[in-house]
Amino acid sequence: MEYTQLGKTDFKVSRIALGSWGLGSDFYGEVELNTAIDTLHAAVDSGINIVDTAPNYGNSEEVLGKALAGIRDKVIVATKCGCLKYPGGSYKLLTPVSMRLQLEESLRRLNTDYIDLYQIHYPDKNSSMEAAYDTMNKFVEEGKIRAWGVCNHSVSEALNAADAGAVSLQAQYSLSKRAIERDLLPVAKANDMSVIAYGTLIGGLLSGKYNGPKTISATDRRPMFYTEFKEENWPKSEKLIAAVREVAENRGESMPNVAINWALSNANVGIALVGAKTAAQAEANAKAAAFSLTKEEVAKLNAASF
Repeated sequence: MEYTQLGKTDFKVSRIALGSWGLGSDFYGEVELNTAIDTLHAAVDSGINIVDTAPNYGNSEEVLGKALAGIRDKVIVATKCGCLKYPGGSYKLLTPVSMRLQLEESLRRLNTDYIDLYQIHYPDKNSSMEAAYDTMNKFVEEGKIRAWGVCNHSVSEALNAADAGAVSLQAQYSLSKRAIERDLLPVAKANDMSVIAYGTLIGGLLSGKYNGPKTISATDRRPMFYTEFKEENWPKSEKLIAAVREVAENRGESMPNVAINWALSNANVGIALVGAKTAAQAEANAKAAAFSLTKEEVAKLNAASF
């Protein structure tokens, strides 16, 4: 496993992070508690030392609170605030009062007295972001959190956050979402914000398991977030899947690990955030940073990207 420094902190974090949305029995289906615990333990045993969650990822925080028993000191716990869920949707709220309530609830669910990396899930145009950043710094002063970061911020928003003390930026980045290469990624790097890339597998599209839009269950919600699964976008997706498969087969690696490694091959990306629902998946994901794609392989993948 490769490790990197998280922003301006002294945290040494694995370049593969465990995304725990899939463990919350929510968006990606049900996961038994023991299976979820085994998944986290397998990730830690494989060298992964950072796990990411959020209050609106089903019961992910509660599950992690149980799974972290006895190993809390081995894991950098990252969770979020500012995006509140209700039946059928969610809304953004980043007032100092709401943030404190959200923090206390996350601490309770995670069964811990501090959070290593607390992140603003989305900016909120109806709240003062300056006040939100000040509140994050107060949490640091109080010892409730050790550091804070932001997610889904634009370039200007990321610059403001960096000036206020944010150490990380979480952003969607994959072979079908490359626009941030032009500005957001280099700006974050220049301002000592570690970039945590999510969606590198495009919701499982690059796992090689799907042969077309009709292979997705009618009740599967992934196409709502990953439009690459939709029928009108499938020709481009199919071309990308074929390119990843070719590189993977020639190299003797799995398709998911090739896609993850491609994201990490960008010098401005520090960490790839990858979900897992089983111990085997966590162990496999941990190997994605154990090799380096060649320039030719990266070029082949880039040619198929969109």
